[in-house]
Amino acid sequence: MFKFYTKKAFTLTEDAMHLAASDKKRRTAFTLAEVLITLGIIGVVAAMTIPTLTKEYRRAVSIAKLKKTYSTLQQAIQRTVADNLGYSYVNFSDGNTDSMVNWYNYYLKPNLRIQKDCIESTGCWHSEGVTKQLNGQTAIWDSGTKGIGSNIIVFRTFDNVYVNMDGASASDIEDSFGVKMDAPGLVMHVDVNGDDGPNVIGQDVFVFIFNNRLLLPAGNDKTTEEVEEDCSDGGRGYYCFSYILRNNWKIKDDMIL
Repeated sequence: MFKFYTKKAFTLTEDAMHLAASDKKRRTAFTLAEVLITLGIIGVVAAMTIPTLTKEYRRAVSIAKLKKTYSTLQQAIQRTVADNLGYSYVNFSDGNTDSMVNWYNYYLKPNLRIQKDCIESTGCWHSEGVTKQLNGQTAIWDSGTKGIGSNIIVFRTFDNVYVNMDGASASDIEDSFGVKMDAPGLVMHVDVNGDDGPNVIGQDVFVFIFNNRLLLPAGNDKTTEEVEEDCSDGGRGYYCFSYILRNNWKIKDDMIL
């Protein structure tokens, strides 16, 4: 009789332990409501941070492309001057495509990974056509899907950079692009992200000038105040590359979307 009750008591105690353990598991598990709340918080944090991270990544990639393109163009131009004992060998002028084509084919094209080029024709500039200034106005000399200027060469590199080259007079370059010239030169509009947009000068399109002082940013001969005013919401955006160089490749928050 004694053994019977002892065994029964042991069995009851064992069952109670299982129930207690089970109850403890139930108490430590997350409820559906708690899981949904946690997922909601994660979603809100992701919605807040992912766009910022994506933007920063795009800006970093665009700056890397801008540095690479500027360096490559600068090296090609230095070879031109070294080989021909001076800038005067290159006869850039408004409407003189032949001189620009010869320079491009001999010095520039072999040193860039060019995917496609267009000489005074459509098919190489961004497909939306119109390039805007920061203030919303259409870019100077905009020619739609053909590019910017007349008698121009436009080419695309394999890393999705579009370069538009146009000869211009010394007075036009000084008046419109802020670089003092002794002779006609070359205006280069560089779109660092191709068709991705927004196709705005000062955000993803930047302007270089090739003259007897080699390759310079538009606005090179302007004061800091003039450069900052042009590279602002109400400005044109042509001097933004000069702003970037003067600030050690640092950019404003609204540059390169």
